[in-house]
Amino acid sequence: MIIDTHVHVWALDEQHQPPPDAIAAPPKEAAPVEWLLEDMEAFGIDHCVLVLMSAFGWDNSYLFECLERYPGRFKAIGLVDPLDPDNARHLRDLMRKGLSGIRLHPLYYPDQVWIDSPTHHKLWQTAAETGAILQFHMLPKHAVPLAHMVERYPEVRVIVDHLGKPDVTEPPPYPSFQPVLRLADFPRVWVKIGDYQIASRQEFPWPDTFPFVDALRRAFGPERMLWGTGFPGRARLVPLGQALQYVQRELPCLSADDVKLILGETPRQLFGF
Repeated sequence: MIIDTHVHVWALDEQHQPPPDAIAAPPKEAAPVEWLLEDMEAFGIDHCVLVLMSAFGWDNSYLFECLERYPGRFKAIGLVDPLDPDNARHLRDLMRKGLSGIRLHPLYYPDQVWIDSPTHHKLWQTAAETGAILQFHMLPKHAVPLAHMVERYPEVRVIVDHLGKPDVTEPPPYPSFQPVLRLADFPRVWVKIGDYQIASRQEFPWPDTFPFVDALRRAFGPERMLWGTGFPGRARLVPLGQALQYVQRELPCLSADDVKLILGETPRQLFGF
């Protein structure tokens, strides 16, 4: 089994338009879920987790359309406004409608620290009550306030995106990356292999990322590691074959059994496929 846990798909029509105040730049064309289905067929991918693209603000409607149109193939992670004082209610509503959780982007708010703010405790309480996964697109410095919340709400499942955004130019023992590795002390925190090409300063297979994947494997183990790619079809930043090869054959720290867990069993259990 192969499960890609991070794919952005979107429509671009009268019903689905990026708002002018979105935190990411609007796309120039659609990247529909049908592109992803073609990728899945071509590369033997069984399931995917759809993640709402930030350019569409807090409009999760296309995710629900995909879940309804292709039952059993997908799970979905949506978005709520982290600065909305009513975001806990929005999370509860999204979970009631069938999402698996939400993604939060602290790295998009460099002048605001809200991960462990008093206003976010209700959001975490709601995540605990509903079983929502909280997924964090963050920098290593955000691991410290995140740890405060994970310690207070140990029942909440948490995913750290994109290798934890390491600085691959930092020499061992990677002091700025240590807060990310210490999150492994909490048994309900997972980390995702993704955005390898952005973290890297080298060409494929991005060997300067290998030591950080190794550090994550030693800290979290393959039982708490996931894999994701980003975009479908011609919107991809990395060919899907390369993204699979990176995990299946290029990473020297991963055994064949590790790869099976990371690509299949670990995400199957976490998302309930």
